[in-house]
Amino acid sequence: MDTGSVPAARPAARRDDVRELLGGREVADPYRWLEDPDTPETRDWLAAQADLFARARDGWPAGGWFRELRHLTSFERLSVPQWRGGRAFYTCLRPGAEHHRLMVRDAGGDRALFEPDSADPERRTVLGYWSASTDGRLMAYQTAVGGSERFTLRVLDVETGADVDEPIAGCRYSAVAWVPGQDAFYYTRYDERSGARIHLHRVGQPTGADPVIFGAGSDRTAELDALVGADGRLLVVQVASGLSAANEVWVAVLREGSIEQPGLRRLPLLEDGWTSAWPAPDGRLYLLTDAGAPRGRLLVAGPSADGPPEDASLEDASLEDASPADGPPVDGAPEDGVLTPRLLIPEDPEAVLDGFAVLDGLLLVHWTVAGRGAVTRHDPATGRLLGQVELPGPGIVAELAPGGQGGEAWYEYSDRVTPETVYRYEARTGSSTPWRRHPAPVTPPVIASETVCTAPDATPVRILLLAPAWHRAGPLPTILEGYGAFGEPRIADYYAAALAWAGRGGLFAVACVRGGGEGGEAWHHAGRREHKQRGIDDFIAAADHLVTAGHTTRDSLGAFGTSAGGLLAGAAMTQRPDLFAAVACTAPLLDMARYELTGLGEYWREEFGSREDPDELGWLLGYSPYHRVVPGTPYPAVLLSAFGEDTRVDPLHARKMTAALQFATTSPRPVLLRHEAGAGHGERGRTGRLSYFADVLAFFAHQLGLASITPTEPRGGELP
Repeated sequence: MDTGSVPAARPAARRDDVRELLGGREVADPYRWLEDPDTPETRDWLAAQADLFARARDGWPAGGWFRELRHLTSFERLSVPQWRGGRAFYTCLRPGAEHHRLMVRDAGGDRALFEPDSADPERRTVLGYWSASTDGRLMAYQTAVGGSERFTLRVLDVETGADVDEPIAGCRYSAVAWVPGQDAFYYTRYDERSGARIHLHRVGQPTGADPVIFGAGSDRTAELDALVGADGRLLVVQVASGLSAANEVWVAVLREGSIEQPGLRRLPLLEDGWTSAWPAPDGRLYLLTDAGAPRGRLLVAGPSADGPPEDASLEDASLEDASPADGPPVDGAPEDGVLTPRLLIPEDPEAVLDGFAVLDGLLLVHWTVAGRGAVTRHDPATGRLLGQVELPGPGIVAELAPGGQGGEAWYEYSDRVTPETVYRYEARTGSSTPWRRHPAPVTPPVIASETVCTAPDATPVRILLLAPAWHRAGPLPTILEGYGAFGEPRIADYYAAALAWAGRGGLFAVACVRGGGEGGEAWHHAGRREHKQRGIDDFIAAADHLVTAGHTTRDSLGAFGTSAGGLLAGAAMTQRPDLFAAVACTAPLLDMARYELTGLGEYWREEFGSREDPDELGWLLGYSPYHRVVPGTPYPAVLLSAFGEDTRVDPLHARKMTAALQFATTSPRPVLLRHEAGAGHGERGRTGRLSYFADVLAFFAHQLGLASITPTEPRGGELP
């Protein structure tokens, strides 16, 4: 570990006596002034921080991290294709390219429909959500600039590649649901004041006249999505209020009315879980739900969904009346069969049900078992298990979708040393073959394994490990990463940063803490809201285990987290500053007393709690990293990374935490802010992404004592 070469002087930050009375508590906020990025004082402070970071980085031994990361990501990354009208639509990230381009494959071969690198000379435009019309003639696609999550929706003609409609702004990651047989689609538009609304748009018509078909009067934080079945029978609208653990599903039979005024009715669902609904090509409505089944189960309703209902509450309940946004309540209900879902695939005691694909005469179901993927084959009428799809290895299946022919499916596979690769599964032969396999980068020799630690309440917590192949025993410089929020699981997939670190002789560990989705919704619930401290305890227990088991030492252990993972790492650092030598938090939530006032924080109240409730404020202040910084404490080396255009997690969190730590710490270790203008929380260019990871790895290598070894070159061919 090396603490030298970092200037001792830290930029001065004024401490104000700002105190806010919340829920009967007086909450101090000495760096409130740093919330405004545009004042001369904040700009001067940021410039001084940039200078401090640059001087510190100059003292880190050159290790070729960027070059190694570029090598490890130099493969052709394809998405699972979407088949429409005999055409395959997909995205492709070529080696050396900055952004994914939107592609089509048809009788004329493969060609680009939209290429961000060519469309924007500055290479700051990124591709967002996209969806082709059911006949494959038109493509709706979203673009954003500079990592922003404010997307603009456009429509192009697939044959000519020319835009055929006026752009629609305010479509943040919203799905597009094409109406079969008509040049029209449902989409979600967001307004900063009123929230989300689902509109109907007819291609070529003025967007200002697009009717609202759902969302008027909804909670401002509601997330809305629309789906239309391939046969055009059912429209499904899914509503989630503030990313809560439960949602609503609304259904309309489009043939019973005009598409401008669909008779949407709320589907009666159990209220203690999340349900996702898909109208499938076979005319049935599939419901993947964790209601009463934390690891997930699959229900089905509609034509041929005969058999006993799964639950009397589903069978007997009537649809609740719903008022369309532009008219009075519509009487009636969806066609017979929609209201009687029955169990098709039951909950598994060990595996989490992630998705499915309906083929001709076959149902494929995608699972995650202890961080690894599995795909099973079932009778679509009864759910009876028919067998298992043989995967390329013991890795992860990230997506599963039906193909252009009834007996095929497509999925993405990866493992710790295998980059993401798209495979075509043929039901007739049971074989999987890679689609457009290109030479993959040669990865360093590593060993993937896992271990288990015990949390303070005796809960076992899995830790994924990636180590150099030559290592047999003894401590290694170690990075421990975690996330633990929103039910998002940590999985054993291809991770270039982990490979680069292990390839240089370090140990990269990932803690599967509570709050994530590794064990289904029960694991998520166990680490959210009033239970958030459990996930932090899990992370600290994982760090302690790595030390006591001899994998590392406290002087060579680092903590790393991004976004909600930055909150996890920041909380662990402020609760156990003695446990880590270095901590890196990227785009982190850190001031939990004010997180919901900026960015998308108001959408996360169901995950963390709200300052408006005195009890919930108590939870938040109990672990809020910014409020747990104690002057006179020897804190680890800290690297806080923030992005100036981040509209999800406001950079103010990183700014205020930097000032608080620089004032408080008595350690000679540095507290640094890496502030990047012109970038945001969302998708960004490859060079910027790799430069960021290279800085993080160089910081850890310097602070944790990892030997700087320039990789042997070339590796598997000339680097781009």
